[in-house]
Amino acid sequence: MEEEEEEARALLAGGGGDDPGGAAPAPARALPALCDPSRLAHRLVVLLLMCFLGFVIFAMIILQPFRLRLNGWGTIIFSCFVCVGQVIFAMGGVFNAFWLMEFGRFVFGIGGESLAVAQNTYAVSWFKGKELNLVFGLQLSMARIGSTVNMNLMGWLYSKIEASFGSAGHTTLGFTLLIGGITCILSLTCALVLAYLDQRAERILHKEQGKTGEVIKLTDIKDFSLPLWLIFVICVCYYVAIFPFIGLGKVFFIEKFGFSSQAASAINSVVYVISAPMSPIFGLLVDKTGKNVIWVLCAVASTLVSHMMLAFTMWNPWIAMCLLGLSYSLLACALWPMVAFVVPEHQLGTAYGFMQSIQNLGLAVISIIAGMILDTRGYLFLEVFFIACVSLSLLSVVLLYLVNHAQGGTLNYSARQREEMKLSHTE
Repeated sequence: MEEEEEEARALLAGGGGDDPGGAAPAPARALPALCDPSRLAHRLVVLLLMCFLGFVIFAMIILQPFRLRLNGWGTIIFSCFVCVGQVIFAMGGVFNAFWLMEFGRFVFGIGGESLAVAQNTYAVSWFKGKELNLVFGLQLSMARIGSTVNMNLMGWLYSKIEASFGSAGHTTLGFTLLIGGITCILSLTCALVLAYLDQRAERILHKEQGKTGEVIKLTDIKDFSLPLWLIFVICVCYYVAIFPFIGLGKVFFIEKFGFSSQAASAINSVVYVISAPMSPIFGLLVDKTGKNVIWVLCAVASTLVSHMMLAFTMWNPWIAMCLLGLSYSLLACALWPMVAFVVPEHQLGTAYGFMQSIQNLGLAVISIIAGMILDTRGYLFLEVFFIACVSLSLLSVVLLYLVNHAQGGTLNYSARQREEMKLSHTE
């Protein structure tokens, strides 16, 4: 206890005061930068752990409304679900039990997207204002690196295990999945360290409980503002034109452009490849300039152009896909931080959870619809459908701009205006 008090006094300037005897207070012992939660170096360590926390999130599921602290036990529990689900999934492969693999994915799903919500809540708890855009860009970048590693490494790993066993089959697949699950252990380790650092910072900096959006309350939904609902619509309508397209894109490039299977796989994954290095760059750009709504408008408009190029022209599809990758990266850096600008801190967990829930629900429904359109009408009609989705997202961005302008324009503030507003609130 004495050590905790000493550590806290080291961070509180002038916090010791005069003692009753009138003696001068002892000089505070400053903590090293890496150990001081108020210093940038320590927060960068936390950011690195946050990025690796989401490295293994590949499944898309609907958030379960658990009433527990996201920044702490919640993150640990969700990481445990991910680890257990991956082990069950791999065991289903080893024992050639497809039903067991399905159950494993179900368990994985309980924790996977909920872990992403916890990751977002950590971000808005440790980083504020203009820092958020870069932080979300870095988190997206690490997630896309994880996706790229998964897509390119698992096939090679399977072939190596196949060579060791001397034959292909369900056993080889199971052991491949089991080895791949090592990344889930990495995620759990990061969750444990983050929980400790978060509780330590709360103790040292005297953060008030319940002020950082750590409790998920579904009743908060009734208090969501119109700008937040428009952000939800933008999110759903945009991402349903990205992920289902990538899922069906390989055959599209083979059939329309005559690509080989290998070339089609390469161009289909270029969106993720581009987003990995560009997301932090765009995040820094939005941090420096502000104007989040304008950047979202640019991202959605360029995505619409990309889909129109793929649908109605025979131009080299690398142009459209590279543009799509840049747009995808820019939107994530500008859109997701806006939630923290319009929602009180105690509702952030609910807002991010609900946003990802309806996004995943939209992806599930639209993926089924996209498959039906592809089976009955072909790729041209499918692209027209995606264009309609992006157009609805674009309309929602315009409405958000108008509504935000009528309410004072805080979402579209420049970085300088946000800094001035922050200073005025602290005075």
